[in-house]
Amino acid sequence: MISIKRGNRERGKSLTRSLYERYILVVIILLALIGGMQVQSLHSALVLGGEGSLVFAYRDALTEPAFAGLDSGHAFRDRAPTLLAALSIHGINARLYDVQLHRVGESRSRYDPVELVPISPQVAARARQLHIMPINKALRAYVTHVGGQILLFAALGPPDAVVGYAELGYRESLLYPIIAQQGLTYFGFSVLVAILAAALLFPLVGAPLKPLRRLTESALRIREGESGERLPAIGTVETVRLAEVINDVLDKLATAAAREQESAQRMKEFISAASHELRTPLTAIRGFADVLQRRVQNQRLANVPAAEIGQALTTMQREIARLETLVRDLLQLARLDEGVSPALETVDLSQLVSELRPQLEMISTGRTLVFDLSPAVTRCDRAMFEQVLYNLVTNSVHYTATGTGEIRIQVLQLPEGRALLRVSDNGEGIAPEQLERIFDRFFRASSARVRNPGGAGLGLSIVSEIVRAHGGHIDAQSTRGRGTTMTVDL
Repeated sequence: MISIKRGNRERGKSLTRSLYERYILVVIILLALIGGMQVQSLHSALVLGGEGSLVFAYRDALTEPAFAGLDSGHAFRDRAPTLLAALSIHGINARLYDVQLHRVGESRSRYDPVELVPISPQVAARARQLHIMPINKALRAYVTHVGGQILLFAALGPPDAVVGYAELGYRESLLYPIIAQQGLTYFGFSVLVAILAAALLFPLVGAPLKPLRRLTESALRIREGESGERLPAIGTVETVRLAEVINDVLDKLATAAAREQESAQRMKEFISAASHELRTPLTAIRGFADVLQRRVQNQRLANVPAAEIGQALTTMQREIARLETLVRDLLQLARLDEGVSPALETVDLSQLVSELRPQLEMISTGRTLVFDLSPAVTRCDRAMFEQVLYNLVTNSVHYTATGTGEIRIQVLQLPEGRALLRVSDNGEGIAPEQLERIFDRFFRASSARVRNPGGAGLGLSIVSEIVRAHGGHIDAQSTRGRGTTMTVDL
């Protein structure tokens, strides 16, 4: 529960507040880093200054007469008190060592009395080698920072005959009050800078977020039902890109919703039409079956003429055949709706039409078939193309008169490996207001519904779906009283 509340609290924080807090945190971190560097720089500068003060104190002491003529250990010991007084005249702790690094004398400052860190053999060797300032040939010293003290070690006597060592120093902690004072000054300055930054950053942070607030307001209106509204492309490159992406998604959703609504409406029409088409043959079969059953029950079937029984059975068989055709077409449409991919192969459509010529002549009873075929090679599903051709010819047969009807089948080669199939007739034609709906499922021209010659009205729908699955195009042109032409581009 704790983690959930924390997450809700985090999600409830505004972007303005979040960015504002982060910017202020960055300012504070930068001020802290700068302050740390300044303190370190000040400390280093003070240490260098302290080392310089030791060098200057040692240089001033060398001007005293007591440092002249230190050419033996005996002279060094005799002058030790005078040497210490000269070394400590600036209020600095001083100590003297002989060549064996034994303590000879010591003078502590009254301002900062401290036990100096003893000289080591390594430091003594460095003091003999280093020449810090070329004031005179006797000035050889080594300055270091060790044990919380700032120290100077110097070799006394001629360069080739050291008689002893001098040590000057004071505690590093003497520098802390100066560093603390400067640190407090910087802290106060940093507080003022942070307050000023907080006051200046608030409008600066809010200004770039105004486009986001407008985007949010538009999004809320869209959520409330303004589905036609789109997000404004304003602000920075990122907000413009965000608006474009969301608008694109909204357009796709609107298109998908429209398609879904259209699909639902088509499904309602489909179910209604399918129910109507199924009801007619079922009613006929049931009616004849009921009549035969009643006569059998009444034992009067023997008195029924054979012709009447044969007619009833023939009607039932015809209606059953209609049901089988309807179910087959519905299954075919269902498979095409599922996105069945055609089994493509290279086919010469003119040769395929020639092979189907006997079957086409059989179904075109009483009509004249005219073939205008030229080699046309393309890639298609052979079985699907046969069904396209069969359905188009069957449709023309239904709308042309026996004896005078003429159906022309033409095949042409198109550029880029495509082919054209054209089936035209001289039938009654289709009214312009009905022409755009002929590929709808269960749709039949009104004149056909009287004689019911065209089955359930699924043939052209199947043709349209097969052509679409091939990535092709089908077009219908018709003139009332002069016929209809179906053109397929595969």
